[in-house]
Amino acid sequence: MNKIEVRSYRGALPQAYSALIPKELLPLVQELPPSFAALGASLGDQPVGLVVASVHTDGPSAAKAANLRAVVIDARYRRQGIGSRLLGMLEPLLRENGAAEIRAEYVGPAEPCAVETAFLRSCGFTASTPAIHVWSGPLRKILEDLPRIGRLSFPADFSFGPLSGLSSGERVAITRGKGDWYPPILDPFAEEECIDPEHSLILRYRDVPVGWIILERFDERTVLFKSMFVREKHQRLARAIALGAEASRRIIAEGKLTESIFFVEADNEDMVRFMNRQIDHPSIHKEILWRTVKAL
Repeated sequence: MNKIEVRSYRGALPQAYSALIPKELLPLVQELPPSFAALGASLGDQPVGLVVASVHTDGPSAAKAANLRAVVIDARYRRQGIGSRLLGMLEPLLRENGAAEIRAEYVGPAEPCAVETAFLRSCGFTASTPAIHVWSGPLRKILEDLPRIGRLSFPADFSFGPLSGLSSGERVAITRGKGDWYPPILDPFAEEECIDPEHSLILRYRDVPVGWIILERFDERTVLFKSMFVREKHQRLARAIALGAEASRRIIAEGKLTESIFFVEADNEDMVRFMNRQIDHPSIHKEILWRTVKAL
């Protein structure tokens, strides 16, 4: 371990670390924003480990918090304490930047027994808790192999259409309802620049919007079912799932998007239970986004 050199980086990460950097963080090779802190471990000229975190403020009066963005160790040098050493050296830098805690997220199986869990616990993080439940699989197989989902439909009083077809009055009415008849986290216009407005659907009851399913393009073959919502009086009749089935049928008919990802916030316990009961099939892959935290 004495041969391992650790350096702190500002401004940009060296190009030599590109092989270790997760794809979503590759822009950091060109520019490392001031809110980021990064430490790299090398053996001679060979990078063997990297840890990256960003510091942000939750609100005007809130303390700063750090998000652990990556801990990556070359497979040939794992289980030698490099990761814990890097993380231990990173924490004082985060405290100097005003962070009161460091948070970590990772995707793993339904039980928190992954390598990530053991590593973070050994570094002093709290026990991981579920944050988001994620299901993925072939869109056609979901409807074909789960016929009770595929058969869902609507009575005559209901109608639906693409999000792009909202009238200005409907948009105003939905916007005003945020925090009243639907929670802000299910705002259909959040991150609107990422939304697929043609495949996302608005549900109407007697011509009044009462729900929606919001979709995003995840990649060239995959659609992300970002959020589903219907007003409370319709929730127990599986209208949201029926709307998802309708959106799926439309996408399948086009033949361009073949894969799907569904996610539900862990605190939406009723929907998590419903999904676990209804979408349970060998063709469906289930994972959980786990969260943990450590005081600095």
